[in-house]
Amino acid sequence: MREQKGNTTKKVGWFCTYTPEEVIHAAGFTPHRLLPGPGSGNGPVEDALPGSICPYPRKILSNLRSSIYDELAGIVVANSCNAMIHLYNVLKEESGPFVYLLDVPRRQDQEAVNYYTRELELLADYLGKKGQPVNAENLTRSLNIYRRKKLLLDEYSRLYGLGALNQDRAGLYGLAIEAANSEPEAFNKKLSGVLEGRQKKRGAPGAVQQGDNPSALLLAGGLPPQGLVELLSEQSGLLLYPENCAGIRYLQKPGPPALSGGDLSRKEILHIISGNYLAKLPCPRVFNHRAREDYYCRLLDELAVRAVIYHDLLFCDMCHYDYLLLKDLLKKRDIPHLKVKTELGQEDLGQLKTRVEAFLEILA
Repeated sequence: MREQKGNTTKKVGWFCTYTPEEVIHAAGFTPHRLLPGPGSGNGPVEDALPGSICPYPRKILSNLRSSIYDELAGIVVANSCNAMIHLYNVLKEESGPFVYLLDVPRRQDQEAVNYYTRELELLADYLGKKGQPVNAENLTRSLNIYRRKKLLLDEYSRLYGLGALNQDRAGLYGLAIEAANSEPEAFNKKLSGVLEGRQKKRGAPGAVQQGDNPSALLLAGGLPPQGLVELLSEQSGLLLYPENCAGIRYLQKPGPPALSGGDLSRKEILHIISGNYLAKLPCPRVFNHRAREDYYCRLLDELAVRAVIYHDLLFCDMCHYDYLLLKDLLKKRDIPHLKVKTELGQEDLGQLKTRVEAFLEILA
């Protein structure tokens, strides 16, 4: 699948998957996740962000300075880590689009849900002044669109897990990237057409039937360079599951409930959105070690994980600590793994290719 072209709706960039796309969409914008792609993010930014912090915000700043992201009306920066706060402070001074800092709790209890609801009210007020009013009517419409999107993503993920879509080399990672970057109604229409085409082929010779359980290769850790995902998709005979916030943690966010006009107030809808986002699969930044461990255990068991490649993003403390947790679980299950480290650049891929190919040969 490819990103939609020809959309004239202004985009609002976002980074962290705890950022509520529905609120951005209700304000009349297209939510667009800012991710470094191949050949991007190579311009100098050391005058603003030192080379000793996470490469993700450094590459994003380079892309923004190079005008790689077009049609951006604004950017919502989540307070997800110190590196993102540094990026926010820089963008505040030099960005053309508006910049908003969203404080995201690191807990998942009811107090955190209430706090995040208040933060979403402030975000809704701010975006409403930049676009259209974020009222109950517009929020209801956006939630229903995103509910439809979630149902379609779930069905695609189910078919992928059966091996019915493994000819799509981009796999779940490519799906998640497009889902996070496209206008949601156009994306729903396109993905619905893809799934309808698959449905017609269910009875064809060689079609994958329910009950098949292909082995999986788990790509865990921080955001990976796109070249690493492509390498694993092409070289491995296993189903690739990207366990990161640009992969299955994005695809498996809880879906919003079905709403009809006039059912709930704006604050009640924002409270639902807050609860949904804080209930999603926990990432390493959440202060809940047990939830993260339980989540990994479910993945390793349910996906029939054959091996794990862990991408340790340079200068990301959360990646480093999370690796220690996963490493212990893999040792107990006798699951082989390989840890690789990059700065999200294409220049890392030559050495990576040699190491990854040797690891996959051992698995074969």
